[in-house]
Amino acid sequence: TFNTYTDFAVYLKGRKCPKCNVNFIQTNKDVDELFQSWLNGTVNSRIQCKKCSIATCIACPGKSKPIVSDVNGAKVSWCCSRGRLFIIWVMLCGFDQIYCSRKRLEASTSGKSRHVSSGSGVGYGSGYGSNHSSSYGPGDYNALFAEDAEKKIDRFDMMIFRLLAVLCPSPGNDANENTPLSSFDVRPPKAVVSMLVNSKILNKAAELLRNDSLDNATQRTDLYMALITFLKRVGVHEVSKQEVIFNDRVILPDTVNLLTLSFTGAPSKAGETASSIADGLRRLNIQCDMMMHGAQKARQEFQDQRGQDMLWLCREISDLSTHLQIDKWWAQVGSKGTTQADDFGVVEVPDEQIWPTFAYARQAQGLNLSPTGRIRRLITEITSLKTGLSSGIYVKHAMSRPDVMKILIIGPEGTPYENGLFEFDLWCPAEYPRTPPLVRFDGKGSVYALNPNLHLDGKVCLSLLGTWEAGHKGEEWQPGQSTILQVLISIQAFIFCDDPVQNEPGYGAIPGVQRDPSRSLRYNKIARNLVVKHAMLNWAQNPPKLWKEIVTQHFQKNGNKILQTVEQWVSES
Repeated sequence: TFNTYTDFAVYLKGRKCPKCNVNFIQTNKDVDELFQSWLNGTVNSRIQCKKCSIATCIACPGKSKPIVSDVNGAKVSWCCSRGRLFIIWVMLCGFDQIYCSRKRLEASTSGKSRHVSSGSGVGYGSGYGSNHSSSYGPGDYNALFAEDAEKKIDRFDMMIFRLLAVLCPSPGNDANENTPLSSFDVRPPKAVVSMLVNSKILNKAAELLRNDSLDNATQRTDLYMALITFLKRVGVHEVSKQEVIFNDRVILPDTVNLLTLSFTGAPSKAGETASSIADGLRRLNIQCDMMMHGAQKARQEFQDQRGQDMLWLCREISDLSTHLQIDKWWAQVGSKGTTQADDFGVVEVPDEQIWPTFAYARQAQGLNLSPTGRIRRLITEITSLKTGLSSGIYVKHAMSRPDVMKILIIGPEGTPYENGLFEFDLWCPAEYPRTPPLVRFDGKGSVYALNPNLHLDGKVCLSLLGTWEAGHKGEEWQPGQSTILQVLISIQAFIFCDDPVQNEPGYGAIPGVQRDPSRSLRYNKIARNLVVKHAMLNWAQNPPKLWKEIVTQHFQKNGNKILQTVEQWVSES
């Protein structure tokens, strides 16, 4: 048996042609070429000798009856357990090479686009055909970033997940009922887990689970269903379930993958760790639960095919979470680091808790008819907020009106707004999402503006909201693309910044005129004084009922730090 990918790679590099005694695999290029041939042919444990052209199973004489599986029209064949393990290894090595090439391309803007083949053979349809180069230059995949690039990439990733779901061991045979059970399924070699955790395949799985847009996930349902099937398969055995799904992932540079590890060994520097697959699934399931809850209240918004597809995918993700016992796992580990999103990040409250102090109450209550699709879009956005909010942003929305929200933002560290509390009212008018939401700032009685972008009348100046000074170019609202999440993060990052005077219209825009650091310093001192009075003391002494729990927790948790910061500000004034 093989315990690690290294053990198996050493074994493979020693396998020779039974006729001419030539090694089947001599360099990593041989593995790459074999994977490319699979993209345009049949996935098989039989390998052809480069010298005498005889084809035989790399792991056995090949006299056993081959096991053939059909994966959406693609034929996958092996005759022994080691041959099956060989296919898994080559699949992951080939995937890793292409995944790393994508990542390097994303980091580069150089290279010319060129034609990408349509792909044939086993049905990948990936666009990674014979044009693929083993040198993996930065311009090799520029064509993937054309208009349909994501679809080509998704088709490729989908087929890899589907193939792995058949190849990985499973005593239940849930992925392919026609594949007979073997010792490989019941007592799998540890090398399978070693290959998976050292491959980039888990990085790809984590990326898909991190998707904050259920709309986007629904448009890619086939890919997500392939991922779900793969994770169910991996979760059958307790060892693979723990190491692949529940353990934190190790992140290595894009220059390191299973193929390079198999031939050159592990890098001297240990990789960083990232959150587990289980945590990503837990967060995505939070969105799905919210979506299904919201759909119960607005059934008419989900009657079309798109709405039904979204709810179906949500149920599949929820079933996977239950199957893998994600809630049980989180109950054991969650107390070690409970996140803001789980506690207060996005909360539904009775309408009457919001209306009395809501700046847009009259307009919102006067809206009697909501255009079709608007409420579903809002429910989708709220689900994204649940897992996508930055630390220090809190949202409360009306129970029967997802378009009516109160926002609380805690001033970021290292700014004159540090640990101050700032409240906003947000309403999405009837034209939303064709037009941006309306946002109003509550200055809590301040007679001076806390920020150039926050006017005394409550106006919030932000290009994303269409309220920035005329002539100033910035990010504008893009219907169908821009989101409430973007608005909130922009307010936190661009308005509550370390040098707010830069946000004044025209500041620093005159050619040849340098910015004045002393002006920034003076402005920050004034802003700090206003923050202490209106964003700290007022809140501590008389917290709004709606936010009382969060305000209390904030000052209890950060009280000493706030005092130290204020003392430092006083000494600098």
